[in-house]
Amino acid sequence: MKDILNFDPLAWAAASGHNNEAAKVTNDSDELTRVKAVADRLMASHANIAESYDDWFRLGMSLADGLGEAGRDVFHQLSAQSAKYREAECEKQWQECMRRHDGRISIATFYDMARQAGVNLSEVNRLLPPTPPFRQDFVNVKNSEKEWMNEKWKGIGNQTDTNLGVPYLDSHFPASYGGGGVADMAETTDVTLHFRKTFSDRMNMDDLPPLLRDAARMQDSAETTDMALLGILNLASGFMPHVSGIYDRRRVAPPFYTFIVAPSGTDKGMLPACKGIVDPIIDEVRKQNNDEQRDYRQRKAQYDALAPKERAAATEPEEPPYRCPLIAVNASATAFYSDLAANNGRGAIFETEADTVTQAIKQDYGDYSSGLRKAFHHEDINYSRRKDHEHVYISNPCLSALITCTPGQVPLLLSPSNMENGMANRFVFYFQTKGRGWRNVFEDCEETLGDRMKLLGQRFKALYDDLQAFEEHPLLFTLSEEQKASFNAFFEPLYNEQVGLYGHELDAFVKRLGLTTYRIAMVLTVLRGEERQPHFSQTGEPLVCCNVDFCTAIAIADCLIAHTAYVYYRLLPHRKTIVSVAGRPMSVQEQAFLETLPEEFTRKEYLALAASLQIPERTAERYVGNLIKDFGVVDRVGNGRYRKTTGKA
Repeated sequence: MKDILNFDPLAWAAASGHNNEAAKVTNDSDELTRVKAVADRLMASHANIAESYDDWFRLGMSLADGLGEAGRDVFHQLSAQSAKYREAECEKQWQECMRRHDGRISIATFYDMARQAGVNLSEVNRLLPPTPPFRQDFVNVKNSEKEWMNEKWKGIGNQTDTNLGVPYLDSHFPASYGGGGVADMAETTDVTLHFRKTFSDRMNMDDLPPLLRDAARMQDSAETTDMALLGILNLASGFMPHVSGIYDRRRVAPPFYTFIVAPSGTDKGMLPACKGIVDPIIDEVRKQNNDEQRDYRQRKAQYDALAPKERAAATEPEEPPYRCPLIAVNASATAFYSDLAANNGRGAIFETEADTVTQAIKQDYGDYSSGLRKAFHHEDINYSRRKDHEHVYISNPCLSALITCTPGQVPLLLSPSNMENGMANRFVFYFQTKGRGWRNVFEDCEETLGDRMKLLGQRFKALYDDLQAFEEHPLLFTLSEEQKASFNAFFEPLYNEQVGLYGHELDAFVKRLGLTTYRIAMVLTVLRGEERQPHFSQTGEPLVCCNVDFCTAIAIADCLIAHTAYVYYRLLPHRKTIVSVAGRPMSVQEQAFLETLPEEFTRKEYLALAASLQIPERTAERYVGNLIKDFGVVDRVGNGRYRKTTGKA
């Protein structure tokens, strides 16, 4: 197999757009042009966005990080909008920002400040040449990514990039970062999540493990291919016994959790066919279970037929538990744990109707969410109920979960409490926009997609059967030393980027995406065994991830982080975040101002309060206007008199 991983990890990170400093050497003029255009709008309206020291500091840090020395003049010009401006002090502050900027305050902060001051960033963007981006640390990432991928990964970047014409700012940033694309995503099919809307069209299908390659070729679009690959990887991860690796000083198995979110009418209906990959295994377990039940009934009938004295001396047969590796979610917590225990703590959740999960978990008797959280990290589950002497103990559970739902079902399933307890960040999210319209429903009708998947399932079962032989000496998965370095070189700047954009609330999402990426690499490596005979070494040699499978796992993660960030920001409920009717989350500054306001106040009072907080008068007026019109958390009850709405403050 062609070696595609002979590359410097830091050079790779720079080429793929995740190394801020390396990326800044390209396309500076485009970014500077946009910054100047926005600054001109600010100065034309006499907007003062740096009246307080905190705002002044944030402005300097964002310009220094986004433009380097080229941002000096803009910093001076915008600082001069304040009566406090002193050239020497401003220059000293600029030098301090140049010395201290580290990417945590990015150029996105400047655009956010400008948007809050009333600048229509989408309008500015449309008046400029349609070359990405607004975010400096993603400068020219498409071209550099294609150059690197063409060299290192055959076929990457050869597809027509339909996203190049989409205005970058609108398509990537949530409304609070200046873009309208996130809020408008439900209304258009031509919106991209960053530039990584899909991942399969950036891959050469020939480089995938044979089973995935054949499944991918059954699909007719990048979106359905993505979902098929994710569905198969996820389901297969729950059926890989006796394989594990060491990640962050913990032993971890392949199973991972996935949410596929798509509006009604999209192509997620093809996902049930993916179950065909594991159907032969499920059928065999069910057959074994039926045989056990039949044998039990025969022995029970013989026992019941004994005379009383003989029966007293005999042992009554014990009914075997119902076993199925596909764990039902429409169940009580006791039944859920019992089913998992009956299958030796292993299995998969596959639910295409999220309402089923929602209805079960919200009931006291059906709340098995703590078990799901523990199973993700293979932590022992100990469940007891005094009634009927119920007791279940599951050691080292290994459970995969694939749930599909519509956008509206996400906040119902993942409530604010599930955000806080870590349930949500154990999942990776794939968000599909609207479908492609009508298609020929009679094309390729010789056999169903499910039937084709079942044929692939027979091949996967051969791998599964071989893995069963390693119970005494489990297989150890590992990355090469170069891959480990590359893994860290990818995720460290990605972590800084996402936390810088969305705050520390995304910390656990990115960290657990790293774990899921490692698990995906493990699944790919096991599936790659189909190319070998025997499939797995009998001599105890570790399963070392091949370079192409490592790159595939990273490419999937590179796409999923954009989807996960979108779902987190737009769909997941946040107890402390108020969202406008248009979908714009309340900014930190607006929320802080709201929290300082009394329950009832006058214009004179809120202006006095704003002055004490060093918030300019016009900014305070705009904040109050937003609180009334956009968020509905303040009512105007008279001329110059206001009141917070009940329960919103």
